[in-house]
Amino acid sequence: MTKYRKPGSRPSKPVNPAEQEDAFVAKTLEVSNWAQRNRPTLTAGVILVGLGIVALVYYARYREDLGFAAAAELEELQMRLDAGDQAGVQADLQVYLERFGSTSSAGEARLTLGQVTADLGDLDAAVEVLEPIAGDVGSPLGAQAAALLAAISEDAGNLQAAEGLYERLADRARLSFLVRDALADEARLRAAQGDHEAAVDLYDRLLEEMDEADPDRGVVEMRRAEAAAALN
Repeated sequence: MTKYRKPGSRPSKPVNPAEQEDAFVAKTLEVSNWAQRNRPTLTAGVILVGLGIVALVYYARYREDLGFAAAAELEELQMRLDAGDQAGVQADLQVYLERFGSTSSAGEARLTLGQVTADLGDLDAAVEVLEPIAGDVGSPLGAQAAALLAAISEDAGNLQAAEGLYERLADRARLSFLVRDALADEARLRAAQGDHEAAVDLYDRLLEEMDEADPDRGVVEMRRAEAAAALN
């Protein structure tokens, strides 16, 4: 059976093992001679690479230890908060964020600080604390921060900001309970401001999110009926 080559190709030349070995030896000698001529440069390069590896290992260990320390200290602050030391914990959380702001525990600490600051009555400061993490409502931590920020904005009388946050949570939050809470709160605000049509739509969305056996379903249906009656 005839075998065909691709157009324009040539038969391969037989390989001579002796020629291959000679070429390998010549290349090895060439590399060895180059290394001898450039030994100081090579030595410095090896030292730099070694120092770089040591630095990376040290930094990784430092970050790991810093993360452990941050988690342990935040747990201690939470225990003090549970014991009622709000003012002391508020001050220490501010220091905490300066020390551990680059760790994975920083977001939770900021959320806690926002809650404590709001509970102590400084709503403007609480808003400033929460805003850096409230933008990512797709993450659980960001969604919780946005929900807290919405409630604070509502308490401060900034209803437009609160509605915007509730709307973002209803559309983008991944935790179902946060979606339901956001829909209920936005519907409540819309109804309170006379926008009963929007409130009905929001209550309908909320009912779609709820199970038929949900014990709170009756309350939502009653609120929807009230908003629908206000349209007539």
